[in-house]
Amino acid sequence: MASGPDATLASKLAILLRRIVDRTGQRPSVRTLEKATSATTGGKPAMTYQVINDLLNGEKRDPKTSQLLGLARAFDAPVAFFLPGYNGLTSLEVYEAQADAREALRLIHDLGEEGAAELLEAALAIRRRRGKTDTNIPEVPELPPMVEPPRPGRRRRLSFTEAAERAVSDLEGL
Repeated sequence: MASGPDATLASKLAILLRRIVDRTGQRPSVRTLEKATSATTGGKPAMTYQVINDLLNGEKRDPKTSQLLGLARAFDAPVAFFLPGYNGLTSLEVYEAQADAREALRLIHDLGEEGAAELLEAALAIRRRRGKTDTNIPEVPELPPMVEPPRPGRRRRLSFTEAAERAVSDLEGL
C-alpha cells in the first residue's frame, strides 16, 4: 500500500492492519478491533464493528474525533496518521513516543529554515557516528511478511428464488 501524498484513510488502515498480528499469526477480526477501540478494558467501544468495516472498505471516510482516538488505540498508531496529509508514520511515531524529539522541534520553532537545516545536519552527523548511513528511512516502517493467505469472503445467503435460479443455471451449464 502506498502512503503517498493523498493516501486514503482506508489505505492507511490497511497498512496498519498488516502490522497487527495476534498470537496465532492471523490478523484480528473486526470485532476484536471494535473491543480494542475502548478507552478502558471492557469499556464501551468508541465505534461499532460495522463502522470499522466501513472505514476499512473505504465506504466511510469521515470518522468522528472520538472514533479516531479509538482507531489509534486499536491499531496502536498516532492519531495524526489518520488525518489527511499526515502520511509519515515513522516520524509521527517518533514525535509521539519521544519527548526529546518534541522538545527539539519546539526549540527550532522560531529559527526558520536555517534552524531546521542545522537540526537535520546534526541528526545526519549522529547517524553517521552510529554507523547508520542509510538516510532512506521509509515513511512507513517495514511491514511483517504476510502470515496468512487472504480469506475468501463468505457467500451471501440466497433467497429461495435466487437459490433456485442458481441451481437451474448450474444444471444448464451457464
